[in-house]
Amino acid sequence: MFGAVFLLIAALLLGALPFTSGDRDSAATDDTIRIYVLSNGFHSDIALPRLDGATMQKLSLSEADYPVNIDDVRYWAVGWGSKTAYTSLLAISDLSFGIATKALAFDEAVMYVTPFGQLSAGPRVYAFDLSQTEYDLLISALSEWFLSRTPQDVTQGFGDRFYAAKGRFSPWMTCNSWTGQRLRQIRINVGVWTPISQSLEFGLQRVASKS
Repeated sequence: MFGAVFLLIAALLLGALPFTSGDRDSAATDDTIRIYVLSNGFHSDIALPRLDGATMQKLSLSEADYPVNIDDVRYWAVGWGSKTAYTSLLAISDLSFGIATKALAFDEAVMYVTPFGQLSAGPRVYAFDLSQTEYDLLISALSEWFLSRTPQDVTQGFGDRFYAAKGRFSPWMTCNSWTGQRLRQIRINVGVWTPISQSLEFGLQRVASKS
């Protein structure tokens, strides 16, 4: 019990502590590419613009693997996390002691890709404008976590796909800490450690685009 409380306090404190990795070109111009970070209160994803198929090509993924009308897709949300939690949780109310225990016990990790239509900044939808260099760095950082580009035989039913991923889910390496790491790689200065959505959103609220 004490250990869980300590981890929670540490997560909140380190999530509020800005990670400083230098300045970046954050002003939006005609050449910038807008991404979004999505949070539902317990999980986060990074949403990348489709760019007429260029984004999936750079990720070495096939749009043909997705049972959706590709012309309706504007963004692909990419995340990493526990296979057990991903495939069992559609809402926070689905969380059970058994699911949490299995996920936190170094569960198998998966990459998760979901198609979205048009997005805009709003509650728990955080916008960032990246230079082409930053965007390419982000794509490279995401690509490194795929162990396979062959979709697994499981889905949440949203036209989504799962892929084998590097790493193992744990109390200190969660979907939200993974998102925070990827953002810090492109000098988006969210908190130092962001294992829960609240610690990640502390930083997102501070540094996301306001328009």
